[in-house]
Amino acid sequence: MPELVNTLKALKKKDYDSKKFQASLAGVDIGEYEEEKKTSSFDEIQLRAAGITASADDVVSLQGRFAADAGFGIGAGLGYVKE
Repeated sequence: MPELVNTLKALKKKDYDSKKFQASLAGVDIGEYEEEKKTSSFDEIQLRAAGITASADDVVSLQGRFAADAGFGIGAGLGYVKE
């Protein structure tokens, strides 16, 4: 999934650069390329759908299926108490 997102970003920037060049030939300045604001990753969207409000890199996000995917589970480590 990250490869696809990076490919789409690169294509978008390439298209913008082409349009900027065409505009500069006509004497118009369309400004600099600005990437989109903060977007959610696929992992963060999955966490929100599961009702977990922590970010993907926070230990609190390791609950249920996400803990099992990471290799944690009952008796397998991760001594953590939510206060």
